[in-house]
Order: sequence, then structure tokens, then C-alpha cells
Amino acid sequence: MRWLVADSLYCPEAFFCSHLDSYSHYLREAGEDVWRWAHGHQQFSDVADYDEDVLFALDRYGDYGGAETRVRIAQVAAICNPMPWEVPGYDCIISSIPWMVEEARAKGYKAEYMPLAFDTRSRVCGMGVKRDVDCLHVGTVGPNHGRRAEVLSTLGDAVTVAPPTFGRAYFSLLARAKVVLNIHAEWARGAANNMRMFEAVGMGCGVIFNGLWPEEFDPPFGVELRSGAAEQKLDDALKGGRMGIDNALVLQHHTYESRIPRLIEIAKECLDA
Repeated sequence: MRWLVADSLYCPEAFFCSHLDSYSHYLREAGEDVWRWAHGHQQFSDVADYDEDVLFALDRYGDYGGAETRVRIAQVAAICNPMPWEVPGYDCIISSIPWMVEEARAKGYKAEYMPLAFDTRSRVCGMGVKRDVDCLHVGTVGPNHGRRAEVLSTLGDAVTVAPPTFGRAYFSLLARAKVVLNIHAEWARGAANNMRMFEAVGMGCGVIFNGLWPEEFDPPFGVELRSGAAEQKLDDALKGGRMGIDNALVLQHHTYESRIPRLIEIAKECLDA
């Protein structure tokens, strides 16, 4: 099949092992013909026309009116405007967040739960990097991060807080950490769903997170953070009991090699419908 994979990039540095880069790469490795469209970053785009069989939209779901594709699939894992079920024409919506799958179905769309994944190519960024950071948090704290602010305040100086970092520099930063703290935004509605969890464990870190893995997610990994237990959970994680186990689980079960075959099946089902 011929695919058009479309997504936005925060900045050019964010392309390496982004959703756009990873889905395009592994679809090609699976034998598919793939074109990319990076909104606002022509250097990462190689689309010349819109006659592909499958549009795979990862963002800006209302921007593809001119695409004459036979099938349209949207992948959504964060709040955006518009959400894909607010745009007519999608044949299937996939998400790693259960409430989004339910919402899409309630709006009359075919929808399927599909977890996020780790791109194993990023592991090259850990070559020669020393693990000299006990606990790392990468990102910001805003109105949707009440629980995140609470946990960071509780742990205080035990956590090294880094600003948003992208691409190879981001993966090299993860390679320095023994444990990564991942506190979800409130819009996740209690679901464990964040690329950083897969990226951190794939890079050999332990991960502490809040929320619950969906019932469909198997096998689970990481150290779940319950209310009032932040210091103890961090101490347990630093002892390293789960790091090797979780890393093996991610590399065996939660990579793009594990997800792409089902994505191709979904596209074929939509084409045959």
C-alpha cells in the first residue's frame, strides 16, 4: 500500500524518532510505500501528490481536505483541536487512551486501542553516556499538571528537572538517568499513557508514573506511584530491582516492530470494507 504519514513537529530537532519519523521508517521496513508530510518543516517532507491509498494523520486532523486517499486513519494520544472524531471522513481512529477510543466510538467511528511504542534506533544516543542523574523529570508544569507539581514539590532536590528537550539530545539526556519521573497531565483521566515511559525504559532507565495501565495493555511495566508514597517509590526504584526486567519487556513487546503489523491490518480492513 501507499501511505501518507502526516504530523507536526515542535522544532526541527524533534524529528529524530518522532511519531512521524518512526511510523514512516517502520512502515517502510515492513515493505510499505511511504511518503511523509511534516507541517511547517519541508525538509522532512517528501510528499509530491495526494494519491496514496492510506492517509495516516497524527495531528491537525482537519487539514487534509485535498488528500484523495482511499482510506483515512487518525492516531491520537493527546488533547488537540480539532479531535479526529470532530472531523468527518476518518475510517478508523486509533488511540492509546481508552476514553478517547470510547469517545470516538460514541461519535460513530470505528476505533481501536493501540499502545504507544519505543523506537529502538534511539538507543544509539546512549553510547558512552554515564548514568550520573538519580532521578530526572523532563518537561513543564502548567494548569493541566496539578499532580505533577505536587509530586515535584514533595521530592524537591531529589529530582533533576530539565526543560523540554528534543531529538538526539533528549535521548542522550534520558541515558544519563537512573530513574525518570513521569506524571501524566490531568486530561489523561487516570490512564498511563505517555511516550516518555516507553522512551525512558527503552533507554535503560527505571520509570515512576501515576495512573493505571489500561486492561488491554500487556505486559505492564514501571513503578506505579500512589498517593503519599513518592519518596518510598523513588527509593525502591533507585535500588534497581525492576530496571532490567522492564527494559526487557519494552524491547520485546512494546516497540514499533510490535505495533506496525496491526496498523497495516487495520488499513487493509478499511480498504476491504
